[in-house]
Amino acid sequence: MSNLIKWDDTHYQGGDGIIVATDENQEWYLKWWWQNYSSHNTLPVTFFDFGMSKSARIWCEKHGTVIDFSLPQKYITPREEIPIEIQREWEENYFGPLWECRNQWFNKPFALLKSPYDRTLWMDLDCEVRLPLDQAFDFCETEEGFSTTLFHLDHTTVCNTGVIVNRRYSPVTEKWAEHVITQNSKYLGDDSAFLGMLGEYNYNIHPLLITYNWLNIFASDCPIYIYHHMGSFGKTQILKQVMELAKRETAKLG
Repeated sequence: MSNLIKWDDTHYQGGDGIIVATDENQEWYLKWWWQNYSSHNTLPVTFFDFGMSKSARIWCEKHGTVIDFSLPQKYITPREEIPIEIQREWEENYFGPLWECRNQWFNKPFALLKSPYDRTLWMDLDCEVRLPLDQAFDFCETEEGFSTTLFHLDHTTVCNTGVIVNRRYSPVTEKWAEHVITQNSKYLGDDSAFLGMLGEYNYNIHPLLITYNWLNIFASDCPIYIYHHMGSFGKTQILKQVMELAKRETAKLG
């Protein structure tokens, strides 16, 4: 376990860079994501292979570096060991193959620990990049070295870790990874595990501006750096854009 929660220098490059990740079920986002990202940015990209197809892996190797990672299943509490009341709560609030997907929902902090960059911007692949991202890295220039989207409500704090800015050796990242390994039986995925870790260690996280992780549940009336197409509606919107992109590529070939 100790090796999983240490910073890994195997692929170290330094500087600023972007990391994204996918498995075979989500790799259809890749070309769409890259088209948007590369239209506005030239920072290096590292793709984490959580179980890609061979063709997707080859594509990623042409556009950046690729790192393999999969959290060993022995660290993820199986369904039968989770209290039945928690199982029911999760199943009532998630529509989809929860137990199959959950095995992939704790990889994020470990990918950050393996990032080759001094300052890393992680984003989920359903994030549409609309503007240059160079200034986002300054959000991790704090004592904690970590920034993500936090919403402080009346009686609780809600987070979305779809976009994270992280400085190498941030203690927050290490504790998040440790919390996942030791206490994931309490959590549906990395967002809830992150909040649980914050509640235990009370880190002072500098919130990331919402314009760097604009959730599609909000109306947009300002310049947005990253638009996050969450949920089934978001995936439908991405699919429309993917189909339009495919049409344009076909027209060029014709």
